[in-house]
Amino acid sequence: MARAVTRVPQFPTLGAASSAAAVLAFLTVSGVACGGRPFAEGGSRELTIVTRLPADSPEVLFLRAVVERVAIRIESEPAYEVHFADASDPRAYRARTILFVGYGPLDRIPAPLAGLRTLLPASREPFVFSPDVWLRGQAVGILWSENREDLMPALQRHQNRLFEVLDRATFGTVRARLLALPHDSEAERRLRKVAGYGLRVPRGYDLRIDPATRAALLVDEGPPTRLLRVMPTPAHPEADPVRTRNMLARTFRPNERTLNLIEPTLTPNELAGATREIHGRWEDADVSAAGPFRFYEVVRRGRHFYVDLAVFAPGRPKLPYLRELMSIAETLDPVSE
Repeated sequence: MARAVTRVPQFPTLGAASSAAAVLAFLTVSGVACGGRPFAEGGSRELTIVTRLPADSPEVLFLRAVVERVAIRIESEPAYEVHFADASDPRAYRARTILFVGYGPLDRIPAPLAGLRTLLPASREPFVFSPDVWLRGQAVGILWSENREDLMPALQRHQNRLFEVLDRATFGTVRARLLALPHDSEAERRLRKVAGYGLRVPRGYDLRIDPATRAALLVDEGPPTRLLRVMPTPAHPEADPVRTRNMLARTFRPNERTLNLIEPTLTPNELAGATREIHGRWEDADVSAAGPFRFYEVVRRGRHFYVDLAVFAPGRPKLPYLRELMSIAETLDPVSE
C-alpha cells in the first residue's frame, strides 16, 4: 500500500492567485520548452489523489479501497498505486492520472481546473474525467459534492461506476502513448493481406500468422514477454471460452496450458466491442513461463474475433503490460469484404 501522507493539503481557491498562477505558469513553460505539450509522467498504475481531506479520513480510506482493488490475485497486485499531492505543487499536474477530491462551492476547485469543473453541474454522477487537460497522455478527474456529508454516500453509491470510468480514462493514457510510438507498416500490410484484418504493430513486436486459421500472434519477447493473439471466428455464443482460449494459445505455442485459476474481472466491457471475457492464468512448461491472461470475444463491424492477451513478467507489475496489449487490441480493424 502506498505511503500515507499525514499533512492535510489545502486547495488553492480562486482567491489564492499566487499558487494557481504559479501552476499555470509552470504548465505553460513546460509546453513551450518541449516544443509542444510533453507526455505526463508516471506509469498507468499510478494514481495521484489531490484532496484537503486527511489521508486517514473515512472518505479517503473508502476511496482507496475502491481504486486499490486487486487486479492480479495471485500476485496481490492492486489496480492502482495511490500517491497524495498538494494542489499547489506543480509536480502534481505532471502526473499521468490525477483525481481531485473535495466538497463545497465549486470555486474551491483549483483554478487550473476551471474548464473541467464547468462540466460537473451537467454530470449525472459526482465526478467527471477528461483526457489531455494539460499534458499528452494524461487523465484528470474531479470527484466533488456540495458538502462533506454527501461525499461518502456518493462514493458508496457510485463506487463501481467511478472505478470503471477511472479505468477507461487511464486506458486512454496508454492508448495515447501507443499511437505516438513508431509502428511497423510493412507488418501491418502483411497482416491485412494474409489475415483480412488490421492491427497496430508497434516496433519491437514480431508478427506471426497462421494461414490456415488466419490467426495472428504479436509477440515482444522482452523481458517482459507480451503476447497478443487474434483469430477471426463465426459467432459461437455457446463455445466454452476456456477451451477456445486454449486452442488459440496452442496455435502458436503448443505447450501452453490454460489453468483453472480465474482472476477478477475489474470492469464489464473493458475492451471495446467485447461480448464475453475471462481473466485467468496460463503456463508453458517448455519455456518455464507462467502469467496472467485476458481473453475476449469481440465484434468489429459485424465480424467476430477471439482476442487473447498474455504476459510473462516475473517480479514486475503485470497490469501495465496487459493495458498495453489491450490498447493494441482495440486497433483491430476488419478489412472490408
